[in-house]
Amino acid sequence: MSKENLLAFVDEIGDRGHSIKSSEYFAMAAVFFPGSIQQKVKDCIAGIKSKFGIPLHVPLHWRKHCQKHEYRKYVTGEIEKLEGITVIYTISDKKTVPNDHEKFYNIVAAYTMERILQNAMRQRRKVSVRFGHVKGFNHSTTLKFFQKRDWRLGDYKCLTEQPKWISAETNSGIQLADLYAGILGAAMIPDKFGNYEAGYLERIKHQLRKSNLGKIGGYGIKAISADSNPQMFKWWPKGWV
Repeated sequence: MSKENLLAFVDEIGDRGHSIKSSEYFAMAAVFFPGSIQQKVKDCIAGIKSKFGIPLHVPLHWRKHCQKHEYRKYVTGEIEKLEGITVIYTISDKKTVPNDHEKFYNIVAAYTMERILQNAMRQRRKVSVRFGHVKGFNHSTTLKFFQKRDWRLGDYKCLTEQPKWISAETNSGIQLADLYAGILGAAMIPDKFGNYEAGYLERIKHQLRKSNLGKIGGYGIKAISADSNPQMFKWWPKGWV
């Protein structure tokens, strides 16, 4: 693995609750790219902040700063132009997962890690992984959960170091992952009128991880549900496989 190392950043969308007000799904968005384009990612995030009048020290959030369609359209247009980006989504249907919030998070994080490792193996590269920090969560339990896994779907040796959980405050990679998570959220979580907006997701289709045959289901979008088939989602774009 002498090629340039990859950087992977992960953020979440939805919540892990099971109340009436909770989201139907909980998901993670992983975005990774070669270290050589990290500056381009920083410049992209800084450019969006400048456009919206957001101070550079303030973290960019889809949910906070991209509430209107014109803002979402602009942000999607900017990040879809980034070259060398690969995106993976892991989506969990809450009807099939444990009520334990900690275990639930760890399961989704592990599925996400497996796909990050698979991608690194496919490219014959090592990868550094950073998750967005979850306030009040003991992430050492996630590391222990990772270490207990049978990594048959990915080689743990691909990691440059142990995964870490960091704040989005000063990290453009986590902020970028937040934007991709927001794009999925717009498709996955219906608005107050019950509508799903998959248009932003369709615009970043070229960045989603695919099989050698161009398949997105199970690769760029992994469903953890009873049937494991993401094409069963109401919002799944027509023609996608």
